[in-house]
Amino acid sequence: MHMFSLLFWWYGAGWVTLIRRMGERVAGVLTFFSVGQLAGSLFAPFRQIAAGSVNGSLSVKFRAWTDQLFSRLVGAVVRLLLIFVGLMAAMLLAIVTVVAIIVWPLVPLLPLIGLTVGVMV
Repeated sequence: MHMFSLLFWWYGAGWVTLIRRMGERVAGVLTFFSVGQLAGSLFAPFRQIAAGSVNGSLSVKFRAWTDQLFSRLVGAVVRLLLIFVGLMAAMLLAIVTVVAIIVWPLVPLLPLIGLTVGVMV
């Protein structure tokens, strides 16, 4: 009776729970790396304290503009790298998720497969 209820859970609620939790883990990786926020602020200045307007001569304004441009380029490169790493981590976890979902129904059969292979050898 317990074996039947275990198998009933394994191929029913257990499988659904596995799929739901794995989806939450992939979403958690994307949240951990803040992929959405990084993409939204891709060209924002990177760690620039004073990004406001500058008063002074044309050379001072040009220097401030180039500083801001350089800061934005550095910010874009750093953010793109983090987005890339986050997406690669999410893709790797998604592949592991698909494998786990495919292998899940086979796990209860592994003792039978082991016995069969053990008898053949």
